[in-house]
Amino acid sequence: MLYEQPNYLGGQYFLRRGDYPDYQQWMGLSDSIRSCRLIPHSSSHRIRIYEREDYRGQMVEITEDCSSLQDRFHFSDIHSFHVLEGYWVLYELPNYRGRQYLLRPGEYRRYVDWGALSARVGSLRRVIDFY
Repeated sequence: MLYEQPNYLGGQYFLRRGDYPDYQQWMGLSDSIRSCRLIPHSSSHRIRIYEREDYRGQMVEITEDCSSLQDRFHFSDIHSFHVLEGYWVLYELPNYRGRQYLLRPGEYRRYVDWGALSARVGSLRRVIDFY
């Protein structure tokens, strides 16, 4: 995972194994990368999504990638997450597009906890690449 700011802050970009000759190849908004981290391998993935802050409202548990939360669960604003297993990348838009956010195992009570500007989440996928 690449970050535009030091200390794993700012825009985030998930890169799979491969060559990236320039920042546009990873859909970067600029070529400024100030920090990065390797994502550990996980054999299982499980995440709970909640439509309201502090784990309130409708809850859905997911173990597979989801290209459109709106189509599958009929809501696109996700206000809290509980990552039970594995690492996940959230995307602001459906079909794995838009701003990206890495979720590590743990609790995220509101969208600012994962560094988002809003609660809009269009899709999410498991980090399953091997390094």
